[in-house]
Amino acid sequence: MTDPIRVLHVDDEPAFLTLTSEFLSRELEAVEVETTTSAADALEELDAFDPDCVVSDYQMPEMDGLELLQAVRERRAELPFILFTGHGSEQIASDAISAGVTDYLQKGSANEQFQLLANRIRNGVEAYRTQAAFEESERMFSTLISNLPGMVYRCLNAPEWPMEFVSQGCLDLTGYQPSQLERGEVVWGDEVLHPDDQEMAWAVVQEALDEGEAFEVTYRIRRRDGAVRWMWEQGRGVYADDGELLALEGFITDVTERVRYEQRLDALNEVLGKLLETTDRHECAWVAVEAACDSLEFPIASVRLYDAETDELEPVAVTDGTADDLDERLAFPGENGPAWDAYTTAEVQWYPDVEPESVTVDSHADIRSLLALPLGEYGTLVLASPAPDDFAETDHNLARILAANLQSALDRADRERAVRERERELREQNARLEEFTNIVSHDLRNPLAVVRGQLDLARETGADDHFDRAETSLTRIEDLVSDMLTLAKQGMVVGETEAVYLEVVARRAWEAVETDGADLAIASDLALVADEGRLQQLLENLFANAVEHGSTRPHSTSSHGDAVEHGSTADAATTDAVTITVGPLDDADGFYVADDGSGIPDEDRAAVFEPGFTTDQQGTGFGLAIVQQIARAHDWSVAVADSEADGARFEFTGVERARE
Repeated sequence: MTDPIRVLHVDDEPAFLTLTSEFLSRELEAVEVETTTSAADALEELDAFDPDCVVSDYQMPEMDGLELLQAVRERRAELPFILFTGHGSEQIASDAISAGVTDYLQKGSANEQFQLLANRIRNGVEAYRTQAAFEESERMFSTLISNLPGMVYRCLNAPEWPMEFVSQGCLDLTGYQPSQLERGEVVWGDEVLHPDDQEMAWAVVQEALDEGEAFEVTYRIRRRDGAVRWMWEQGRGVYADDGELLALEGFITDVTERVRYEQRLDALNEVLGKLLETTDRHECAWVAVEAACDSLEFPIASVRLYDAETDELEPVAVTDGTADDLDERLAFPGENGPAWDAYTTAEVQWYPDVEPESVTVDSHADIRSLLALPLGEYGTLVLASPAPDDFAETDHNLARILAANLQSALDRADRERAVRERERELREQNARLEEFTNIVSHDLRNPLAVVRGQLDLARETGADDHFDRAETSLTRIEDLVSDMLTLAKQGMVVGETEAVYLEVVARRAWEAVETDGADLAIASDLALVADEGRLQQLLENLFANAVEHGSTRPHSTSSHGDAVEHGSTADAATTDAVTITVGPLDDADGFYVADDGSGIPDEDRAAVFEPGFTTDQQGTGFGLAIVQQIARAHDWSVAVADSEADGARFEFTGVERARE
């Protein structure tokens, strides 16, 4: 759009008006926003500000959004009106649609909701302006029709329509001299009026005469050269003083182009219905190309969509039969080509007569007329013809309507694709939740059984140690549920990322873990980009895992070199406090967490990140699964290896370093 979009926003919350105005100014290239806090003020601004679109809240004092919608529709029936409300319901939406609302949106704090609002405003205003331009064109076209050269006549009311007088315009209209019709050498009703329309034309005129009214009738004629043309005739009966019908007088003009335009418009309306049912980008493009050629009668058509990876407009649909001639693409190469210009300037590019030295097109393509129409952020619709100056104003209007609706269809296809993707994600999430639920429900049975059994024994014996065992099982249940909720609800979610220092987060995580005398060593600090809270949770789980599985290690030999039997009374295994080291990777962007504990057996490494996997009967099996999910949410990769001390080492790669 070249003119700024004028938006009248009505909401009884001034702060929300300010916020929305800021977002619209950012999302729309050219916008003027006028705000009011009441519907009454909005009605006053309707004429003073002359908006292109009204955006209104629903629940407001004195007059709600639907009442304002009705008032606006009484003044400007076609003005886009968007209900943007935080108090939505199916009933309100139904009432709004019945009242003629252009669109209905729920408020939200996310940027996406304001982006959606801006997009709906842009589409609504463009459609409104396109329709207004179309109606203005129709008005001008009708005025032109009423003044077209044609013929004035006087004839008798008989099926042959014997002419008493015919103006000179008859020659251009029919190819016959007026005198030929006046002398009866050429009979209008037999030789000029198309045989298939003779009965219809007679019936229309007779019905109007019976009602005492003027008549209008559209029919076909056969010119002297054999061409069939559409005529529009307007006339009335001429009566004597006594009421006797003497003759008919009227005016006939050629409306072949108007009828052709209406037929093309009717065909276009059918195509627009197909676009409404199409949810795939490429399918939308093919529907538009076929409509341009079959329904709108453009000789050559192409849809080129922008590919961000190649930074080019890729042809995704071209006219049947022209692909081979155009080297399998309707191509306009170079950044100065018409398609690229239309896309980058968002303006229609019209070349009534293509000159190869001034317009970059394929040298072997027989193109003289060219029309390139932008499709917003999506690409360009290109229409062409081998004949110079081949597109009339009506062609331009139909092409604009097609382009506007194609852009809307592409936008809808993107939205529906996003919805389908979201539905797929939800299905995957539900499957994951079901998996977690199955695992946890299975693992909860044992500790619950222990609790019940220990409580029964406590009732029978009164011994306190049964309560201690029951409390231990309850603690395990609590850990299990906590880990499951963390993995299910937060495992794939990362909040706002920022620059953090690995050492700072590691020491904070260390303080939150029962270390049982273990030691933490920081090999070297690293500045990285992460969600600090989620990174801390990742480190907490790794520290807890290392302390739990690595703190007790049997020595391989005694002080005399003899082997020590783990668990014996005389030669008991020595309990070593594990040391955990955190530091950056030497050969990649990332970091590691290593310990000098007992390590992870090779046969278990492929399964350590699976939810519910554990080698400890008291473990939940979710700690390392949470670690992996947090890493994936940051787009990191995690792998298990041996540490230098034969313990476990977890390496995280793909980590974005922060600028220090």
